[in-house]
This record gives sequence, structure tokens and C-alpha cells, in this order.
Amino acid sequence: MCLQSPIATAKPAITFYEIDKDTVQDELTALNITIPLGLLDAEYFYTTLWGIKEAVKYIRKVYPFPKYQTSIMDCEDFAILMKGLLSAEFGINACGIALGMTPMGYHAFCLARVEDRWVFAEPQTGEVFEIGDKGYQIDRIVI
Repeated sequence: MCLQSPIATAKPAITFYEIDKDTVQDELTALNITIPLGLLDAEYFYTTLWGIKEAVKYIRKVYPFPKYQTSIMDCEDFAILMKGLLSAEFGINACGIALGMTPMGYHAFCLARVEDRWVFAEPQTGEVFEIGDKGYQIDRIVI
């Protein structure tokens, strides 16, 4: 009998860039995003749009996310999980837990820096999209 080995998920080879905390502060302030805890790191590391999409896809494939459960595993838990895994697996710390309004109401999701801008990452679906798309509006972030 011949058994096939499981197909391993290859970690994407993404490109990294570094940005200083003053630039992060200036960019988030320009977007009218409050940083209630301030910036905790001196340097921040980010990737390209392709890189963040691949990193999110990899994380959701390697770490099967649990199902949504009100008050037990809901939006802020998904955002914390995604932010932590992006940092742990890829060293991407220019990503934070975002809070703001969406068509579904007040919500937690992620905000990540790519190339020359910031994008949203919805940890519950794995979607990465531009600020202003899908009706998401951010008002604060923990980064």
C-alpha cells in the first residue's frame, strides 16, 4: 500500500522593509487614527501588498482559525490572533488591531502597512483591501 505524504504549505518568501516610529505616527495621525497606547516599538517592519496577502493566506492555512462564537471567539479575538501570528511568523509588526465602524457595526480587524500606504486585513475572512473599501472606517489602533 502506498501512502502519500501530506502536502506541506510553503512559507512565502516576502520582502521586508523598515520604517521608523515617527513616520508610523505621522502616517496614522494623517489618517485620523488614534493610537491610545502610543507606539511601543522603535522600528516597524512591513512588506508589500502581495506580501501581506500571502502572509495572511499562509497564516489562515497553517493555523486553522476557530469558528466565530459570540463573546468567546469574536472579532477582537480574531484580530489579536492575526496580529500576533503576523509578528510571530513573519516579523511584521507594522500591523495593528484596528477598531472602527463597518457595515456590520463596530468591529475589530487589522490594519497593516504595505509599500507606501496602509491596508485593512479582515482576519475572519482573510481578505486584504484598501482603506475606504467595503465600508470599513477605522478610528483607533493598538500597534
